[in-house]
Amino acid sequence: WPYQITVLADRIARRTTRTVKAHNLNLSQWRVLAAVAEVPGRTSVEVVEITPMDKGIVSRATKALLDRGLVHRQASQADGRISHLHLTPRGEDLYQEIKPQVESVVTGAQAFLDDKEQHRLSALLTELIRVIPDHH
Repeated sequence: WPYQITVLADRIARRTTRTVKAHNLNLSQWRVLAAVAEVPGRTSVEVVEITPMDKGIVSRATKALLDRGLVHRQASQADGRISHLHLTPRGEDLYQEIKPQVESVVTGAQAFLDDKEQHRLSALLTELIRVIPDHH
């Protein structure tokens, strides 16, 4: 099953890459954009923690999004060394445009699994992510 999960993740990533490339984003940029859209104010460190990307990749993707005016930084009031990321209105519009297209990547799987199976699969994957430590 670990091999099967790897193959499935690769297929989803390839399809997602094709989708976001049409909007002049790469997969890393999309992941940062989505992470910030899901929880506005996330820091780059938090994006690294929740995505399968290292600090350097997140940094380059964030810089590209900042340069394109899709994301902006806001200095933390508690600690000036930390900055929080937020989508700009342009970034929010782009995210809302791309999100349904990315979600449609797994439409076939959603048609194959009923709601109960989808919830069970999600719960199992969440638990596996929790119990298998990340050593990067």
